[in-house]
Amino acid sequence: GRDGQWQRQAQLAVSNHTRALLMRGSGLPGEPAPGCVVVFDDVTELADAQRDAAWAEVARRLAHEIKNPLTPIQLSAERLAVKLSGKLDAPDEETLLRGTQTIVAQVAAMKHMVDDFAIYARQPRPGRMQPVDINALLLDVLGLYENLRPHVSLKLVDDNPIIQGEPTRLRQVFHNLLQNAVDAQADSPTPAYDIAVEIRGSELALSIGDRGSGFPKDMIRRAFEPYVTTKAKGTGLGLAIVKKIVEEHHGRVTVENRPQNGALVTLYFPFEGITN
Repeated sequence: GRDGQWQRQAQLAVSNHTRALLMRGSGLPGEPAPGCVVVFDDVTELADAQRDAAWAEVARRLAHEIKNPLTPIQLSAERLAVKLSGKLDAPDEETLLRGTQTIVAQVAAMKHMVDDFAIYARQPRPGRMQPVDINALLLDVLGLYENLRPHVSLKLVDDNPIIQGEPTRLRQVFHNLLQNAVDAQADSPTPAYDIAVEIRGSELALSIGDRGSGFPKDMIRRAFEPYVTTKAKGTGLGLAIVKKIVEEHHGRVTVENRPQNGALVTLYFPFEGITN
């Protein structure tokens, strides 16, 4: 580089994470051999913040552009089905019904995707933070998954562990993780869900493990990137939304493959304390 100075950016794999490093060097005069000074800066958080902001803007625009035409498309398809009902012969009416049902179903899927975009793009609202009993909120969400109950191993902290949070956003996190665990074991005759809430030092840890096939090795370091998914019909926003919401709560999230089989996702939140 100019005047013996240079700058490079590199990525370093650490455990299941990739760190972004900024390396800067400067030559030093000297005899018999010149030396140099090299400075390493970990710019992972800055790079992540810039990428997240860019993806959030993409998601916001997609949500806006896609959402507008969806309702007219759905209403038009439903109106066609009603308007032409009884005016066609049986084969044509069946074709029309099948076609309009497909349109309505695909519009519903698109609306779900738009909702994911909107959730990911939404800005934090610190004013909505309040004391949240994680045990109670988790049990409330699990109540919606009644069919999973025989397969759930649940370990909770005694009493009522409190964090500062936005209940609606935290529900979204729990739903996303439970749905991922359900999808990962869709073909298993013996699914299992290992859920635990623990106090680890100054943090409250909530982990959800499954016995599916786990994360592919080439994907685990990119698991939180938007639009990275192993699902045929997934948007790839599930874990990206989880990470974004957890970080809004000043927490962190880790993913790993379990020693035997399956995936384990652990959320860490600043711990407020216990209430009786």
